[in-house]
Amino acid sequence: MQLASPQNSLSEQTNKTQGVLRLRALLIGIPLVVAVCLLSVFADLITKSIQVGVMQIAPPAVAILFVLTLGNLLSKKLVKRDILNSSDLIIIYGMLTVAVLVSTRGLMEKLIPPLAYLPYYATPANKLNILITQHMPAWTLPFSPAIATGNIPPEIQQYFEGLKAGGSIPWSFWVGPIFAWFTLIAMTIWVFACLATLLRRQWMDHEQLRFPLTILPLSMIQDEAEGEPFWSNKLMWLGFGAVCALYFVNGLNANYPDWPKFVLNLRIDSLFTERPWNSVGPITLFISFAAVGMAYFLPTDLLFSIWFFFLITRYQDVLTVQFGGMPTPIKSHDTNVWNAYQAAGAYLVIVLAQVRIGWPYYKQVWQTAWAKTAAAKVLDDSDEMVSYRMALFGMVVGFAGIILWLAIAGMNPIIAALQMGIYIFLITMIMTRAVSECGWMETETSFLPSHLISLVYPLHGLGADTNSLIGFTNAIFCRDMRGTLLSPLMDLQKLAKETGTRFRSLSFPLLMGFLVSFVTAAMFFIYLGYTHGALSIYQNPNNNAKNMINFSANDIKGTGWVADSTAYGGFAVGIVATVWMLIMRSRFDWFPLNPLAYAIVPAWTGYVLWFSFFLAWLLKGSILKFGGITTYRKIAPLMIGMVLGDFMMQVFWTLVMMIGKGWSGPSFQ
Repeated sequence: MQLASPQNSLSEQTNKTQGVLRLRALLIGIPLVVAVCLLSVFADLITKSIQVGVMQIAPPAVAILFVLTLGNLLSKKLVKRDILNSSDLIIIYGMLTVAVLVSTRGLMEKLIPPLAYLPYYATPANKLNILITQHMPAWTLPFSPAIATGNIPPEIQQYFEGLKAGGSIPWSFWVGPIFAWFTLIAMTIWVFACLATLLRRQWMDHEQLRFPLTILPLSMIQDEAEGEPFWSNKLMWLGFGAVCALYFVNGLNANYPDWPKFVLNLRIDSLFTERPWNSVGPITLFISFAAVGMAYFLPTDLLFSIWFFFLITRYQDVLTVQFGGMPTPIKSHDTNVWNAYQAAGAYLVIVLAQVRIGWPYYKQVWQTAWAKTAAAKVLDDSDEMVSYRMALFGMVVGFAGIILWLAIAGMNPIIAALQMGIYIFLITMIMTRAVSECGWMETETSFLPSHLISLVYPLHGLGADTNSLIGFTNAIFCRDMRGTLLSPLMDLQKLAKETGTRFRSLSFPLLMGFLVSFVTAAMFFIYLGYTHGALSIYQNPNNNAKNMINFSANDIKGTGWVADSTAYGGFAVGIVATVWMLIMRSRFDWFPLNPLAYAIVPAWTGYVLWFSFFLAWLLKGSILKFGGITTYRKIAPLMIGMVLGDFMMQVFWTLVMMIGKGWSGPSFQ
């Protein structure tokens, strides 16, 4: 009888554990979730200059993956074995990604401030108590909706202004309303999980989207990038080191102004002084090394479309003035009415086109879900995050639960279905598609669901109860889409596939990551509010609550947004232009314009990212033209190193500011 060698036994044991959830991943992942929540909330609220939670790929999660992977390499060298296999790393990374987004812009920054806003800012002039507060159900707020103007509860006043000496944080004051909103949030994220399961095969296997945000973690885990070695690659370390050095210098400049500084943004629209060119919208040349590095792996036609359509949005403002008009800001977003409604029309067409393209597959999903026996299933769904039957049933029940929650709170059920349906199945779908196809690191849209509702019915006619809840759902879900949780679920499934990790092994860890991060982040967010005073910390969360609640107050008064010819015209143009581009792309391989780029650039993220995508287009096009595919692949580790350096320095300067009193950090684009 032949005995197996120790190496063969170890290999067999590794193969058995690869792909499944192991206890060690949870034991390591859960404490790291708590730690990353504390770091992320502190970074966003206290440092202010470094926002680690505004991207769909989370720098703190990348930084911890970096440390764990290097630890694995050291372990392999010293004791000839890995402490964590690739599935463990993917599971931990997934938990941390969810934790960062939940604890920052994806959720917590949009949940707590609206709950505290009304009694503190209500005045006899704005009449928020009459217009909004009294129309909210008591169980959704930490104070009585019948509270009089100027009668600010001490718990709210101390939250904004800081605790008085000897005071204690009133935790019980917040528990009820946070739990109430948690149930609505949990149902929404459950619908996201069901959608991610249903979309996975179509996007990943049939359409073979690139999922650019997975390139960095995969390169670290697999030690390979475009066929080139990763950890031992000199170009990777060159890109990493150069970006780290640059942000180290800029960080020193932030604290010692006599130090030199690398300028990474330049606003150029002020150079246009003659009419009609002086009406062009803001144009800034932002350089994001993370965005350039990610964009390098995208098709050149998509890169071209991003910067081309951004400049078209600016040129449309010039044309408007040239023909005697004036661009009208939409006010809720960083764009104007014409461009926002063009984007809305494009969103609608693209979603419908995606349903049409994937219809044969979705029919197979339906047949599989309701097959009576395993043999009758058209597709094998045994390893999906949830079965197709559970995904379809769960999506319907979850969405029905969302409508029921809002209806009980006082919202018209039809409007509730439209408000949350547009948010989940239109806006979030396009934002997730932008991440999976375009590597769109920040998911920000250019319109609200209520903007589309206003096309068919005036908002002021919906009543105070419904408009009040529109304001809150806009603030908590719809206004700032950065941090949406659907796109990470898609990316994590891609990572699982590439590493041989079972999709179903993701379900429980991601649930645990969500629950632990929600509790941790809520407590730390409230703690920072009371210990620092919410008025002295990062104001974007408070401003988000202010804007959405005041927009609803205006709608109740009848002075809010009313759809006009610009809105209807922009919406129609968006539909026609997108249909034309889809037809052209289906018939001509050479057609360079991507309708998804047309949809997503009229937003803050287009303004921030367009120039980095232009640089990536210029760089990649030149390399392919003069060096060919071989040179393109050799340069790939350099680009990934730039991304890694950017993210590591964000975490480095966050830690410096947490530990060092009075320190500042550099600005990251």
